[in-house]
Amino acid sequence: MTERDTDAAQAAEPGRFEDLDAEDIVIKKLDADNLTLSGSAVGLATVRDATITSSALGLVGATHDVALSTVAAMAVGAQGDLGMERSGAGAVVAGGDIRVTQGGSELMFAAGSVAVEQGGAGVIAAREVAIKDGWVGLVAARDVELADGVEVMFGPREAAVFGAALGAIAGLVFGLVARCRGTHRER
Repeated sequence: MTERDTDAAQAAEPGRFEDLDAEDIVIKKLDADNLTLSGSAVGLATVRDATITSSALGLVGATHDVALSTVAAMAVGAQGDLGMERSGAGAVVAGGDIRVTQGGSELMFAAGSVAVEQGGAGVIAAREVAIKDGWVGLVAARDVELADGVEVMFGPREAAVFGAALGAIAGLVFGLVARCRGTHRER
């Protein structure tokens, strides 16, 4: 780590950066306008735009775009577009489009489109979904384009059963929460 990176890492804990360009840092929390990281580990990043390579991430929230390359992340959210190359995440959410090449996520939600090439997702919800050379568990989209050989884990019948089961579980959980709140208020 260079002296510049050390200074940036020490300053990132309490403050906010306009531009943070660092490599080989480990930091719990940072807040920056433009973030460029390489070979780093970050617990929580709140940014405007981010370009991250060869790193491990906890949570990333961006008000614009995020580009990941060879990254492992727990959850990533972008109000703009989100790109993942040779990367994986527990959940990704984008206000724009999601583009994945050789990677995937358990959950992908996009207000725009999702394009996956050589990868997959457990659940995808978007306006349009296109998957080439990959797999998906469940897709909810207006337009779906699946290339030959794409594996779909849940067909329409399985998706209906899954949705009904999920609805029943959600109803049970919300009912129990409401009942507990009512019991708590009576005391």
